Amino acid sequence: MGETLWFPLLSSVGTMALLYIVGNIFDLSLLRFSFVLNEPLNKGLIFSANISLLPFVFGLIVGFIVERSIKVKMKS
Repeated sequence: MGETLWFPLLSSVGTMALLYIVGNIFDLSLLRFSFVLNEPLNKGLIFSANISLLPFVFGLIVGFIVERSIKVKMKS
């Protein structure tokens, strides 16, 4: 039962981390995570964060595929 939880979770998080790292290394805005500390502004903003959702979506898809493949292998 442990495989059905850990493999999809680790593959999902690993895919997200890998895509965010690739986005930061090659400066790809679709795969980028940036966090910038600023001086306090008039509106009270201290930081600016730009987070792409594309790696998150791909990570969920990979986790779903891994989970389904494990369930199919356990049935046979």
